[in-house]
Amino acid sequence: MKIMVLCVDRDDDFGVKTGLNSPFIGREENLNAALALGLKDPEDSDTNTLLAAISIYDEMVKSGIDAEIATICGDVKVGYQSDLVLATQLENVLEMIKPDRVVLVSDGAEDEYIYPMVSSRVKIDSVRRVFVKQAPTVEGTYYILIKMLQDDKIRRRLITPIGLVLAVFGFVSLLPKIIQLVSEWDIALVSGMAAGTIAVVLGFYLILYAYRTGERLKEFSKKAARAIRSGSQMIPFAILSIALIFLGFVYGFDAANANSEAGILVQTLLFVSGTIWVWIFAILSYETGRFVNHFLSEGKIYWTYLVVSITVFAIGFIIQGAIDATQFFLGYRTYDEFIILFEVICGFLLAVFGGLLNTVMRNTAGKKVEEKKEIAESVE
Repeated sequence: MKIMVLCVDRDDDFGVKTGLNSPFIGREENLNAALALGLKDPEDSDTNTLLAAISIYDEMVKSGIDAEIATICGDVKVGYQSDLVLATQLENVLEMIKPDRVVLVSDGAEDEYIYPMVSSRVKIDSVRRVFVKQAPTVEGTYYILIKMLQDDKIRRRLITPIGLVLAVFGFVSLLPKIIQLVSEWDIALVSGMAAGTIAVVLGFYLILYAYRTGERLKEFSKKAARAIRSGSQMIPFAILSIALIFLGFVYGFDAANANSEAGILVQTLLFVSGTIWVWIFAILSYETGRFVNHFLSEGKIYWTYLVVSITVFAIGFIIQGAIDATQFFLGYRTYDEFIILFEVICGFLLAVFGGLLNTVMRNTAGKKVEEKKEIAESVE
């Protein structure tokens, strides 16, 4: 009877942090993977999990049991995509090792989602969950929380909902007071807006923190500085895009204020209607800059530009049709029903065409890559 010690890394920390390709089969490959991950991130629990699996394997071998060890990894996008990768690697490992029993080793409940997948293919004798020991002190707990918040997955799952709740709560509490302030201009109302303002600011701060917006802005500023020093052709297009975005806000507010007697819903629709096409041309300006810069720097046509342009126009037509239809049904404006129908149908047709064009381009690119691989293999 052959037993396989199976270690699971559902979110593919081994691949992301070390660049190693899974699955890892055999003691040597698994030990090298554990050392590589330990050197890259000594605090990752997957390192301890794999070392525990190797320890279990060694004990089995010393006891004279016919055993083998393997590690399978999923994907960063935890869910259907990662489980599909795990299922494929599991079938490959079972085909190579052909075990009669499996001992499943994981670092928590998330990895044990694979239990039904494994049990449907081979019998599982035992499940070993590995816990990492930590110092039972206040400082140790604080350190653990800080390290957890440095993990992008945990930070987005934990902080983003809290930020959204605070932002929505603050906005809902501020909205009636803002409307009352604009209509009455009573400065005494400002003091009652403190709690809502703090909630909105704190909510947006947490959302920006969860997605590392500050670090991304720093990286963007560095890239912009390098582009300016190198004389990138994209700079004027980017400036034009920023100017159009600002102009869109101006047009939107002007359209909403021109009909101040209308309700909030109508004013919102007018604001979106006044900004949507200006913002669409801002996106097109930015993508045109990418197209020109890509062509001049690499001598290749940036085909994604066509897909993005078509998709953006599709979104614009659909949103404009929805706005016109809403205003028509509210009785605020009189539109020809044919125009509204034309906007919506044109938007959906452009969206379908963009999707088909993207599929054709991907298939063509994939065929070219396969042809290059075949040529390289034939040369070797």
